[in-house]
Amino acid sequence: MIAVLRRLGAQADGTVQSSGLHCLRYRFDPATTAAAEHVVDDRCTDLHLIHVPGPGSPDDKAALRDGLPDPFGVNGFGLVSADKQHTLTAVSEGRPVASAGWLLRDMAFDGSPRRTAGLGDVLVHPAYRHQGIARTVISVAVEHARAAGAETMILLCRPDLVPLYTQLGWSRLTVPVTVQQPGGEVTLPLTTMIYDLASLPHPTVSVDLRGLPF
Repeated sequence: MIAVLRRLGAQADGTVQSSGLHCLRYRFDPATTAAAEHVVDDRCTDLHLIHVPGPGSPDDKAALRDGLPDPFGVNGFGLVSADKQHTLTAVSEGRPVASAGWLLRDMAFDGSPRRTAGLGDVLVHPAYRHQGIARTVISVAVEHARAAGAETMILLCRPDLVPLYTQLGWSRLTVPVTVQQPGGEVTLPLTTMIYDLASLPHPTVSVDLRGLPF
């Protein structure tokens, strides 16, 4: 992963405690990553990672869904979600093969504000799964969020995906998580995972996402 980050232009920046581990820290320069394209030597031939502001291309999203009406398995909850402020798309041989989006927001952890990146829309095309692409996309998204000043990352997922994110260093929250919806505040029915970026304590009482989910 260090070799991948270096190829993406990240610079070594000391060490940090992350998810209970003593880790090397790499940072991206925010001035050069707003609309950047990177080439990654992965098991997938000719893999490019493209980071752009905004929610990304509807055509790319449709291609990744590959006809699946609910690839994230969340439509049954009826949640209204926020648009992403950033999108990272993995492209191989001219076609999108994976993507992830995130937004930055001040959320409340045990009542105190914390600059947080909400990660969502993590999707890999069915034909390109089990090749390590999701790990690469998520890891690069984490570093972009760190470079933008996020202290913590949050993602919402189905219970069956918890083992995947646990392997990547995320932890499951056991406190109630609330979000805004058109009808008011609701408690999230999805599993919430957290990734520490600044050695801050995990919440012990509650988390308020202070806006729509992602």
